[in-house]
Amino acid sequence: MNLKRWNRLIVASWVSLAVALSLAAQPASAQSQRGRTTAECVSLAEQYPDLGTTQSVSANREFTTVWGSFELPGGPCGYASAEEHYSVLLEGAKSRGGPTEHTIASLPDWSGHWGTENGTGELAIVGRHSTPEGMAVRLTPDAREVFMHDYRMWREDHAIDPISFCLPPNFPRWFTEYGFREQFLAPDKTVLGSEMVNQFRRVFTDGRPHPSDEWLTNEWLGYSIGFWDEDVLTIWTKGIKEGVLQRNMPRQTNQMEVIERWRRVDPVAAGVDITPDTLGSGYIPNERLEIEVTMYDPTFVEPWHTVVAYYKEDDRTAEAKERIWPHQWDCVEGSQWFITDEGIVSQYAPGEKPDVTNPDFWFDEEYVHQ
Repeated sequence: MNLKRWNRLIVASWVSLAVALSLAAQPASAQSQRGRTTAECVSLAEQYPDLGTTQSVSANREFTTVWGSFELPGGPCGYASAEEHYSVLLEGAKSRGGPTEHTIASLPDWSGHWGTENGTGELAIVGRHSTPEGMAVRLTPDAREVFMHDYRMWREDHAIDPISFCLPPNFPRWFTEYGFREQFLAPDKTVLGSEMVNQFRRVFTDGRPHPSDEWLTNEWLGYSIGFWDEDVLTIWTKGIKEGVLQRNMPRQTNQMEVIERWRRVDPVAAGVDITPDTLGSGYIPNERLEIEVTMYDPTFVEPWHTVVAYYKEDDRTAEAKERIWPHQWDCVEGSQWFITDEGIVSQYAPGEKPDVTNPDFWFDEEYVHQ
């Protein structure tokens, strides 16, 4: 028996012990969203009440928000698909006379520089607010086995991560990036920028659909369309590459689709006591962006819903204006490339450079991660 197969057998046994035997035999009602009625639905939170908090089966702490809700949209087991979810939100906007057709003057003010708030939801840096057991129950059995194997590899410091090879963070991992963020709002398009890897998402709000199957490809940030419902921006993203939600978190397939609802809020005016985890940066207390995120993937037994947030960098002093400047991100400058004995700068032996955009490479510890 080869070493790789033996390792997977060991991991499968470890999963049974760590996550408990009940996780390997979930009720049929939790296996698929499609064609399921409300009467058949038994939510993960109800099946596994001791794994997480009252807000999420996979969270190890309570989260505080001003506006964003941790309730799973569509009821205790969610909508059957991102398309259905988006359609319900769009119909709701239409029932209120929308979608809202903003002008430059009427668009919300999201100006300034923003940073990732690491204390709000589960998609935080290295998934530190989630437990492996809670994340595992969200997955189908095959995906669960892969995740627990990956989790062991991460804990052993193997570089099974596209970022380790200077590739961009995938979406929705984009939410967890550090560095400055800027938003540029126009009536027909919103551009959401992240300093890390110089990534910009373009959200078209001019009424267009997603690209047809003939033109749809799989991109790092996918294809995003949306609409305004007064001051709330709703986004539907599809056409995303395979990847991982975050280091120490499960993988995602190229069938993942994501629904977001963005809103700027004022914790001070709302009387909500929030001290954001800014990793030491100064912030403006009454400026905050909260985003409800619902992820749909064939490997999830029900949609994964959470809330993420951004704090506004405090640039109101002369000293801050000296300090707060976005920079051009060059991953190669910070990579682990090295000079060989022959004086060649390389991360690979001559002639062995692999297709680094292929996820099979990131996770192939027999080739890369000796």
